[in-house]
Amino acid sequence: MTEEPTTDPTVSTDQRPADADDTRRPPGGDQPSSDAKDADDNDAGRSAVEYLEWGALTVLALVALVATFRLYFSVSAAVDTFVTRRYRPLFMAGFNLVVLLACGIGLSTVVRRLS
Repeated sequence: MTEEPTTDPTVSTDQRPADADDTRRPPGGDQPSSDAKDADDNDAGRSAVEYLEWGALTVLALVALVATFRLYFSVSAAVDTFVTRRYRPLFMAGFNLVVLLACGIGLSTVVRRLS
């Protein structure tokens, strides 16, 4: 019950459609393979701007850390000089809060840009 394909003797091989012969060229032969596309995507995964943003985050974190320590000790000395003993803890707490808020705002801005 198998049917054999009928061939029309009046149609020559020159008149066959171009896609009838699949053995000459693989499909998509003019396009790069998916492996080549994946390699290009991996290379272009990060842009120069993203690297600059990560560098900015690192530099900001280090500068904030160093500045926080130096400023803390400088303000401590100034508070000891200009503020009476009774109000020193209050001034130091306010100063520490301002420094932490400023660092948090700067770091969150850079992290938000990276996301």
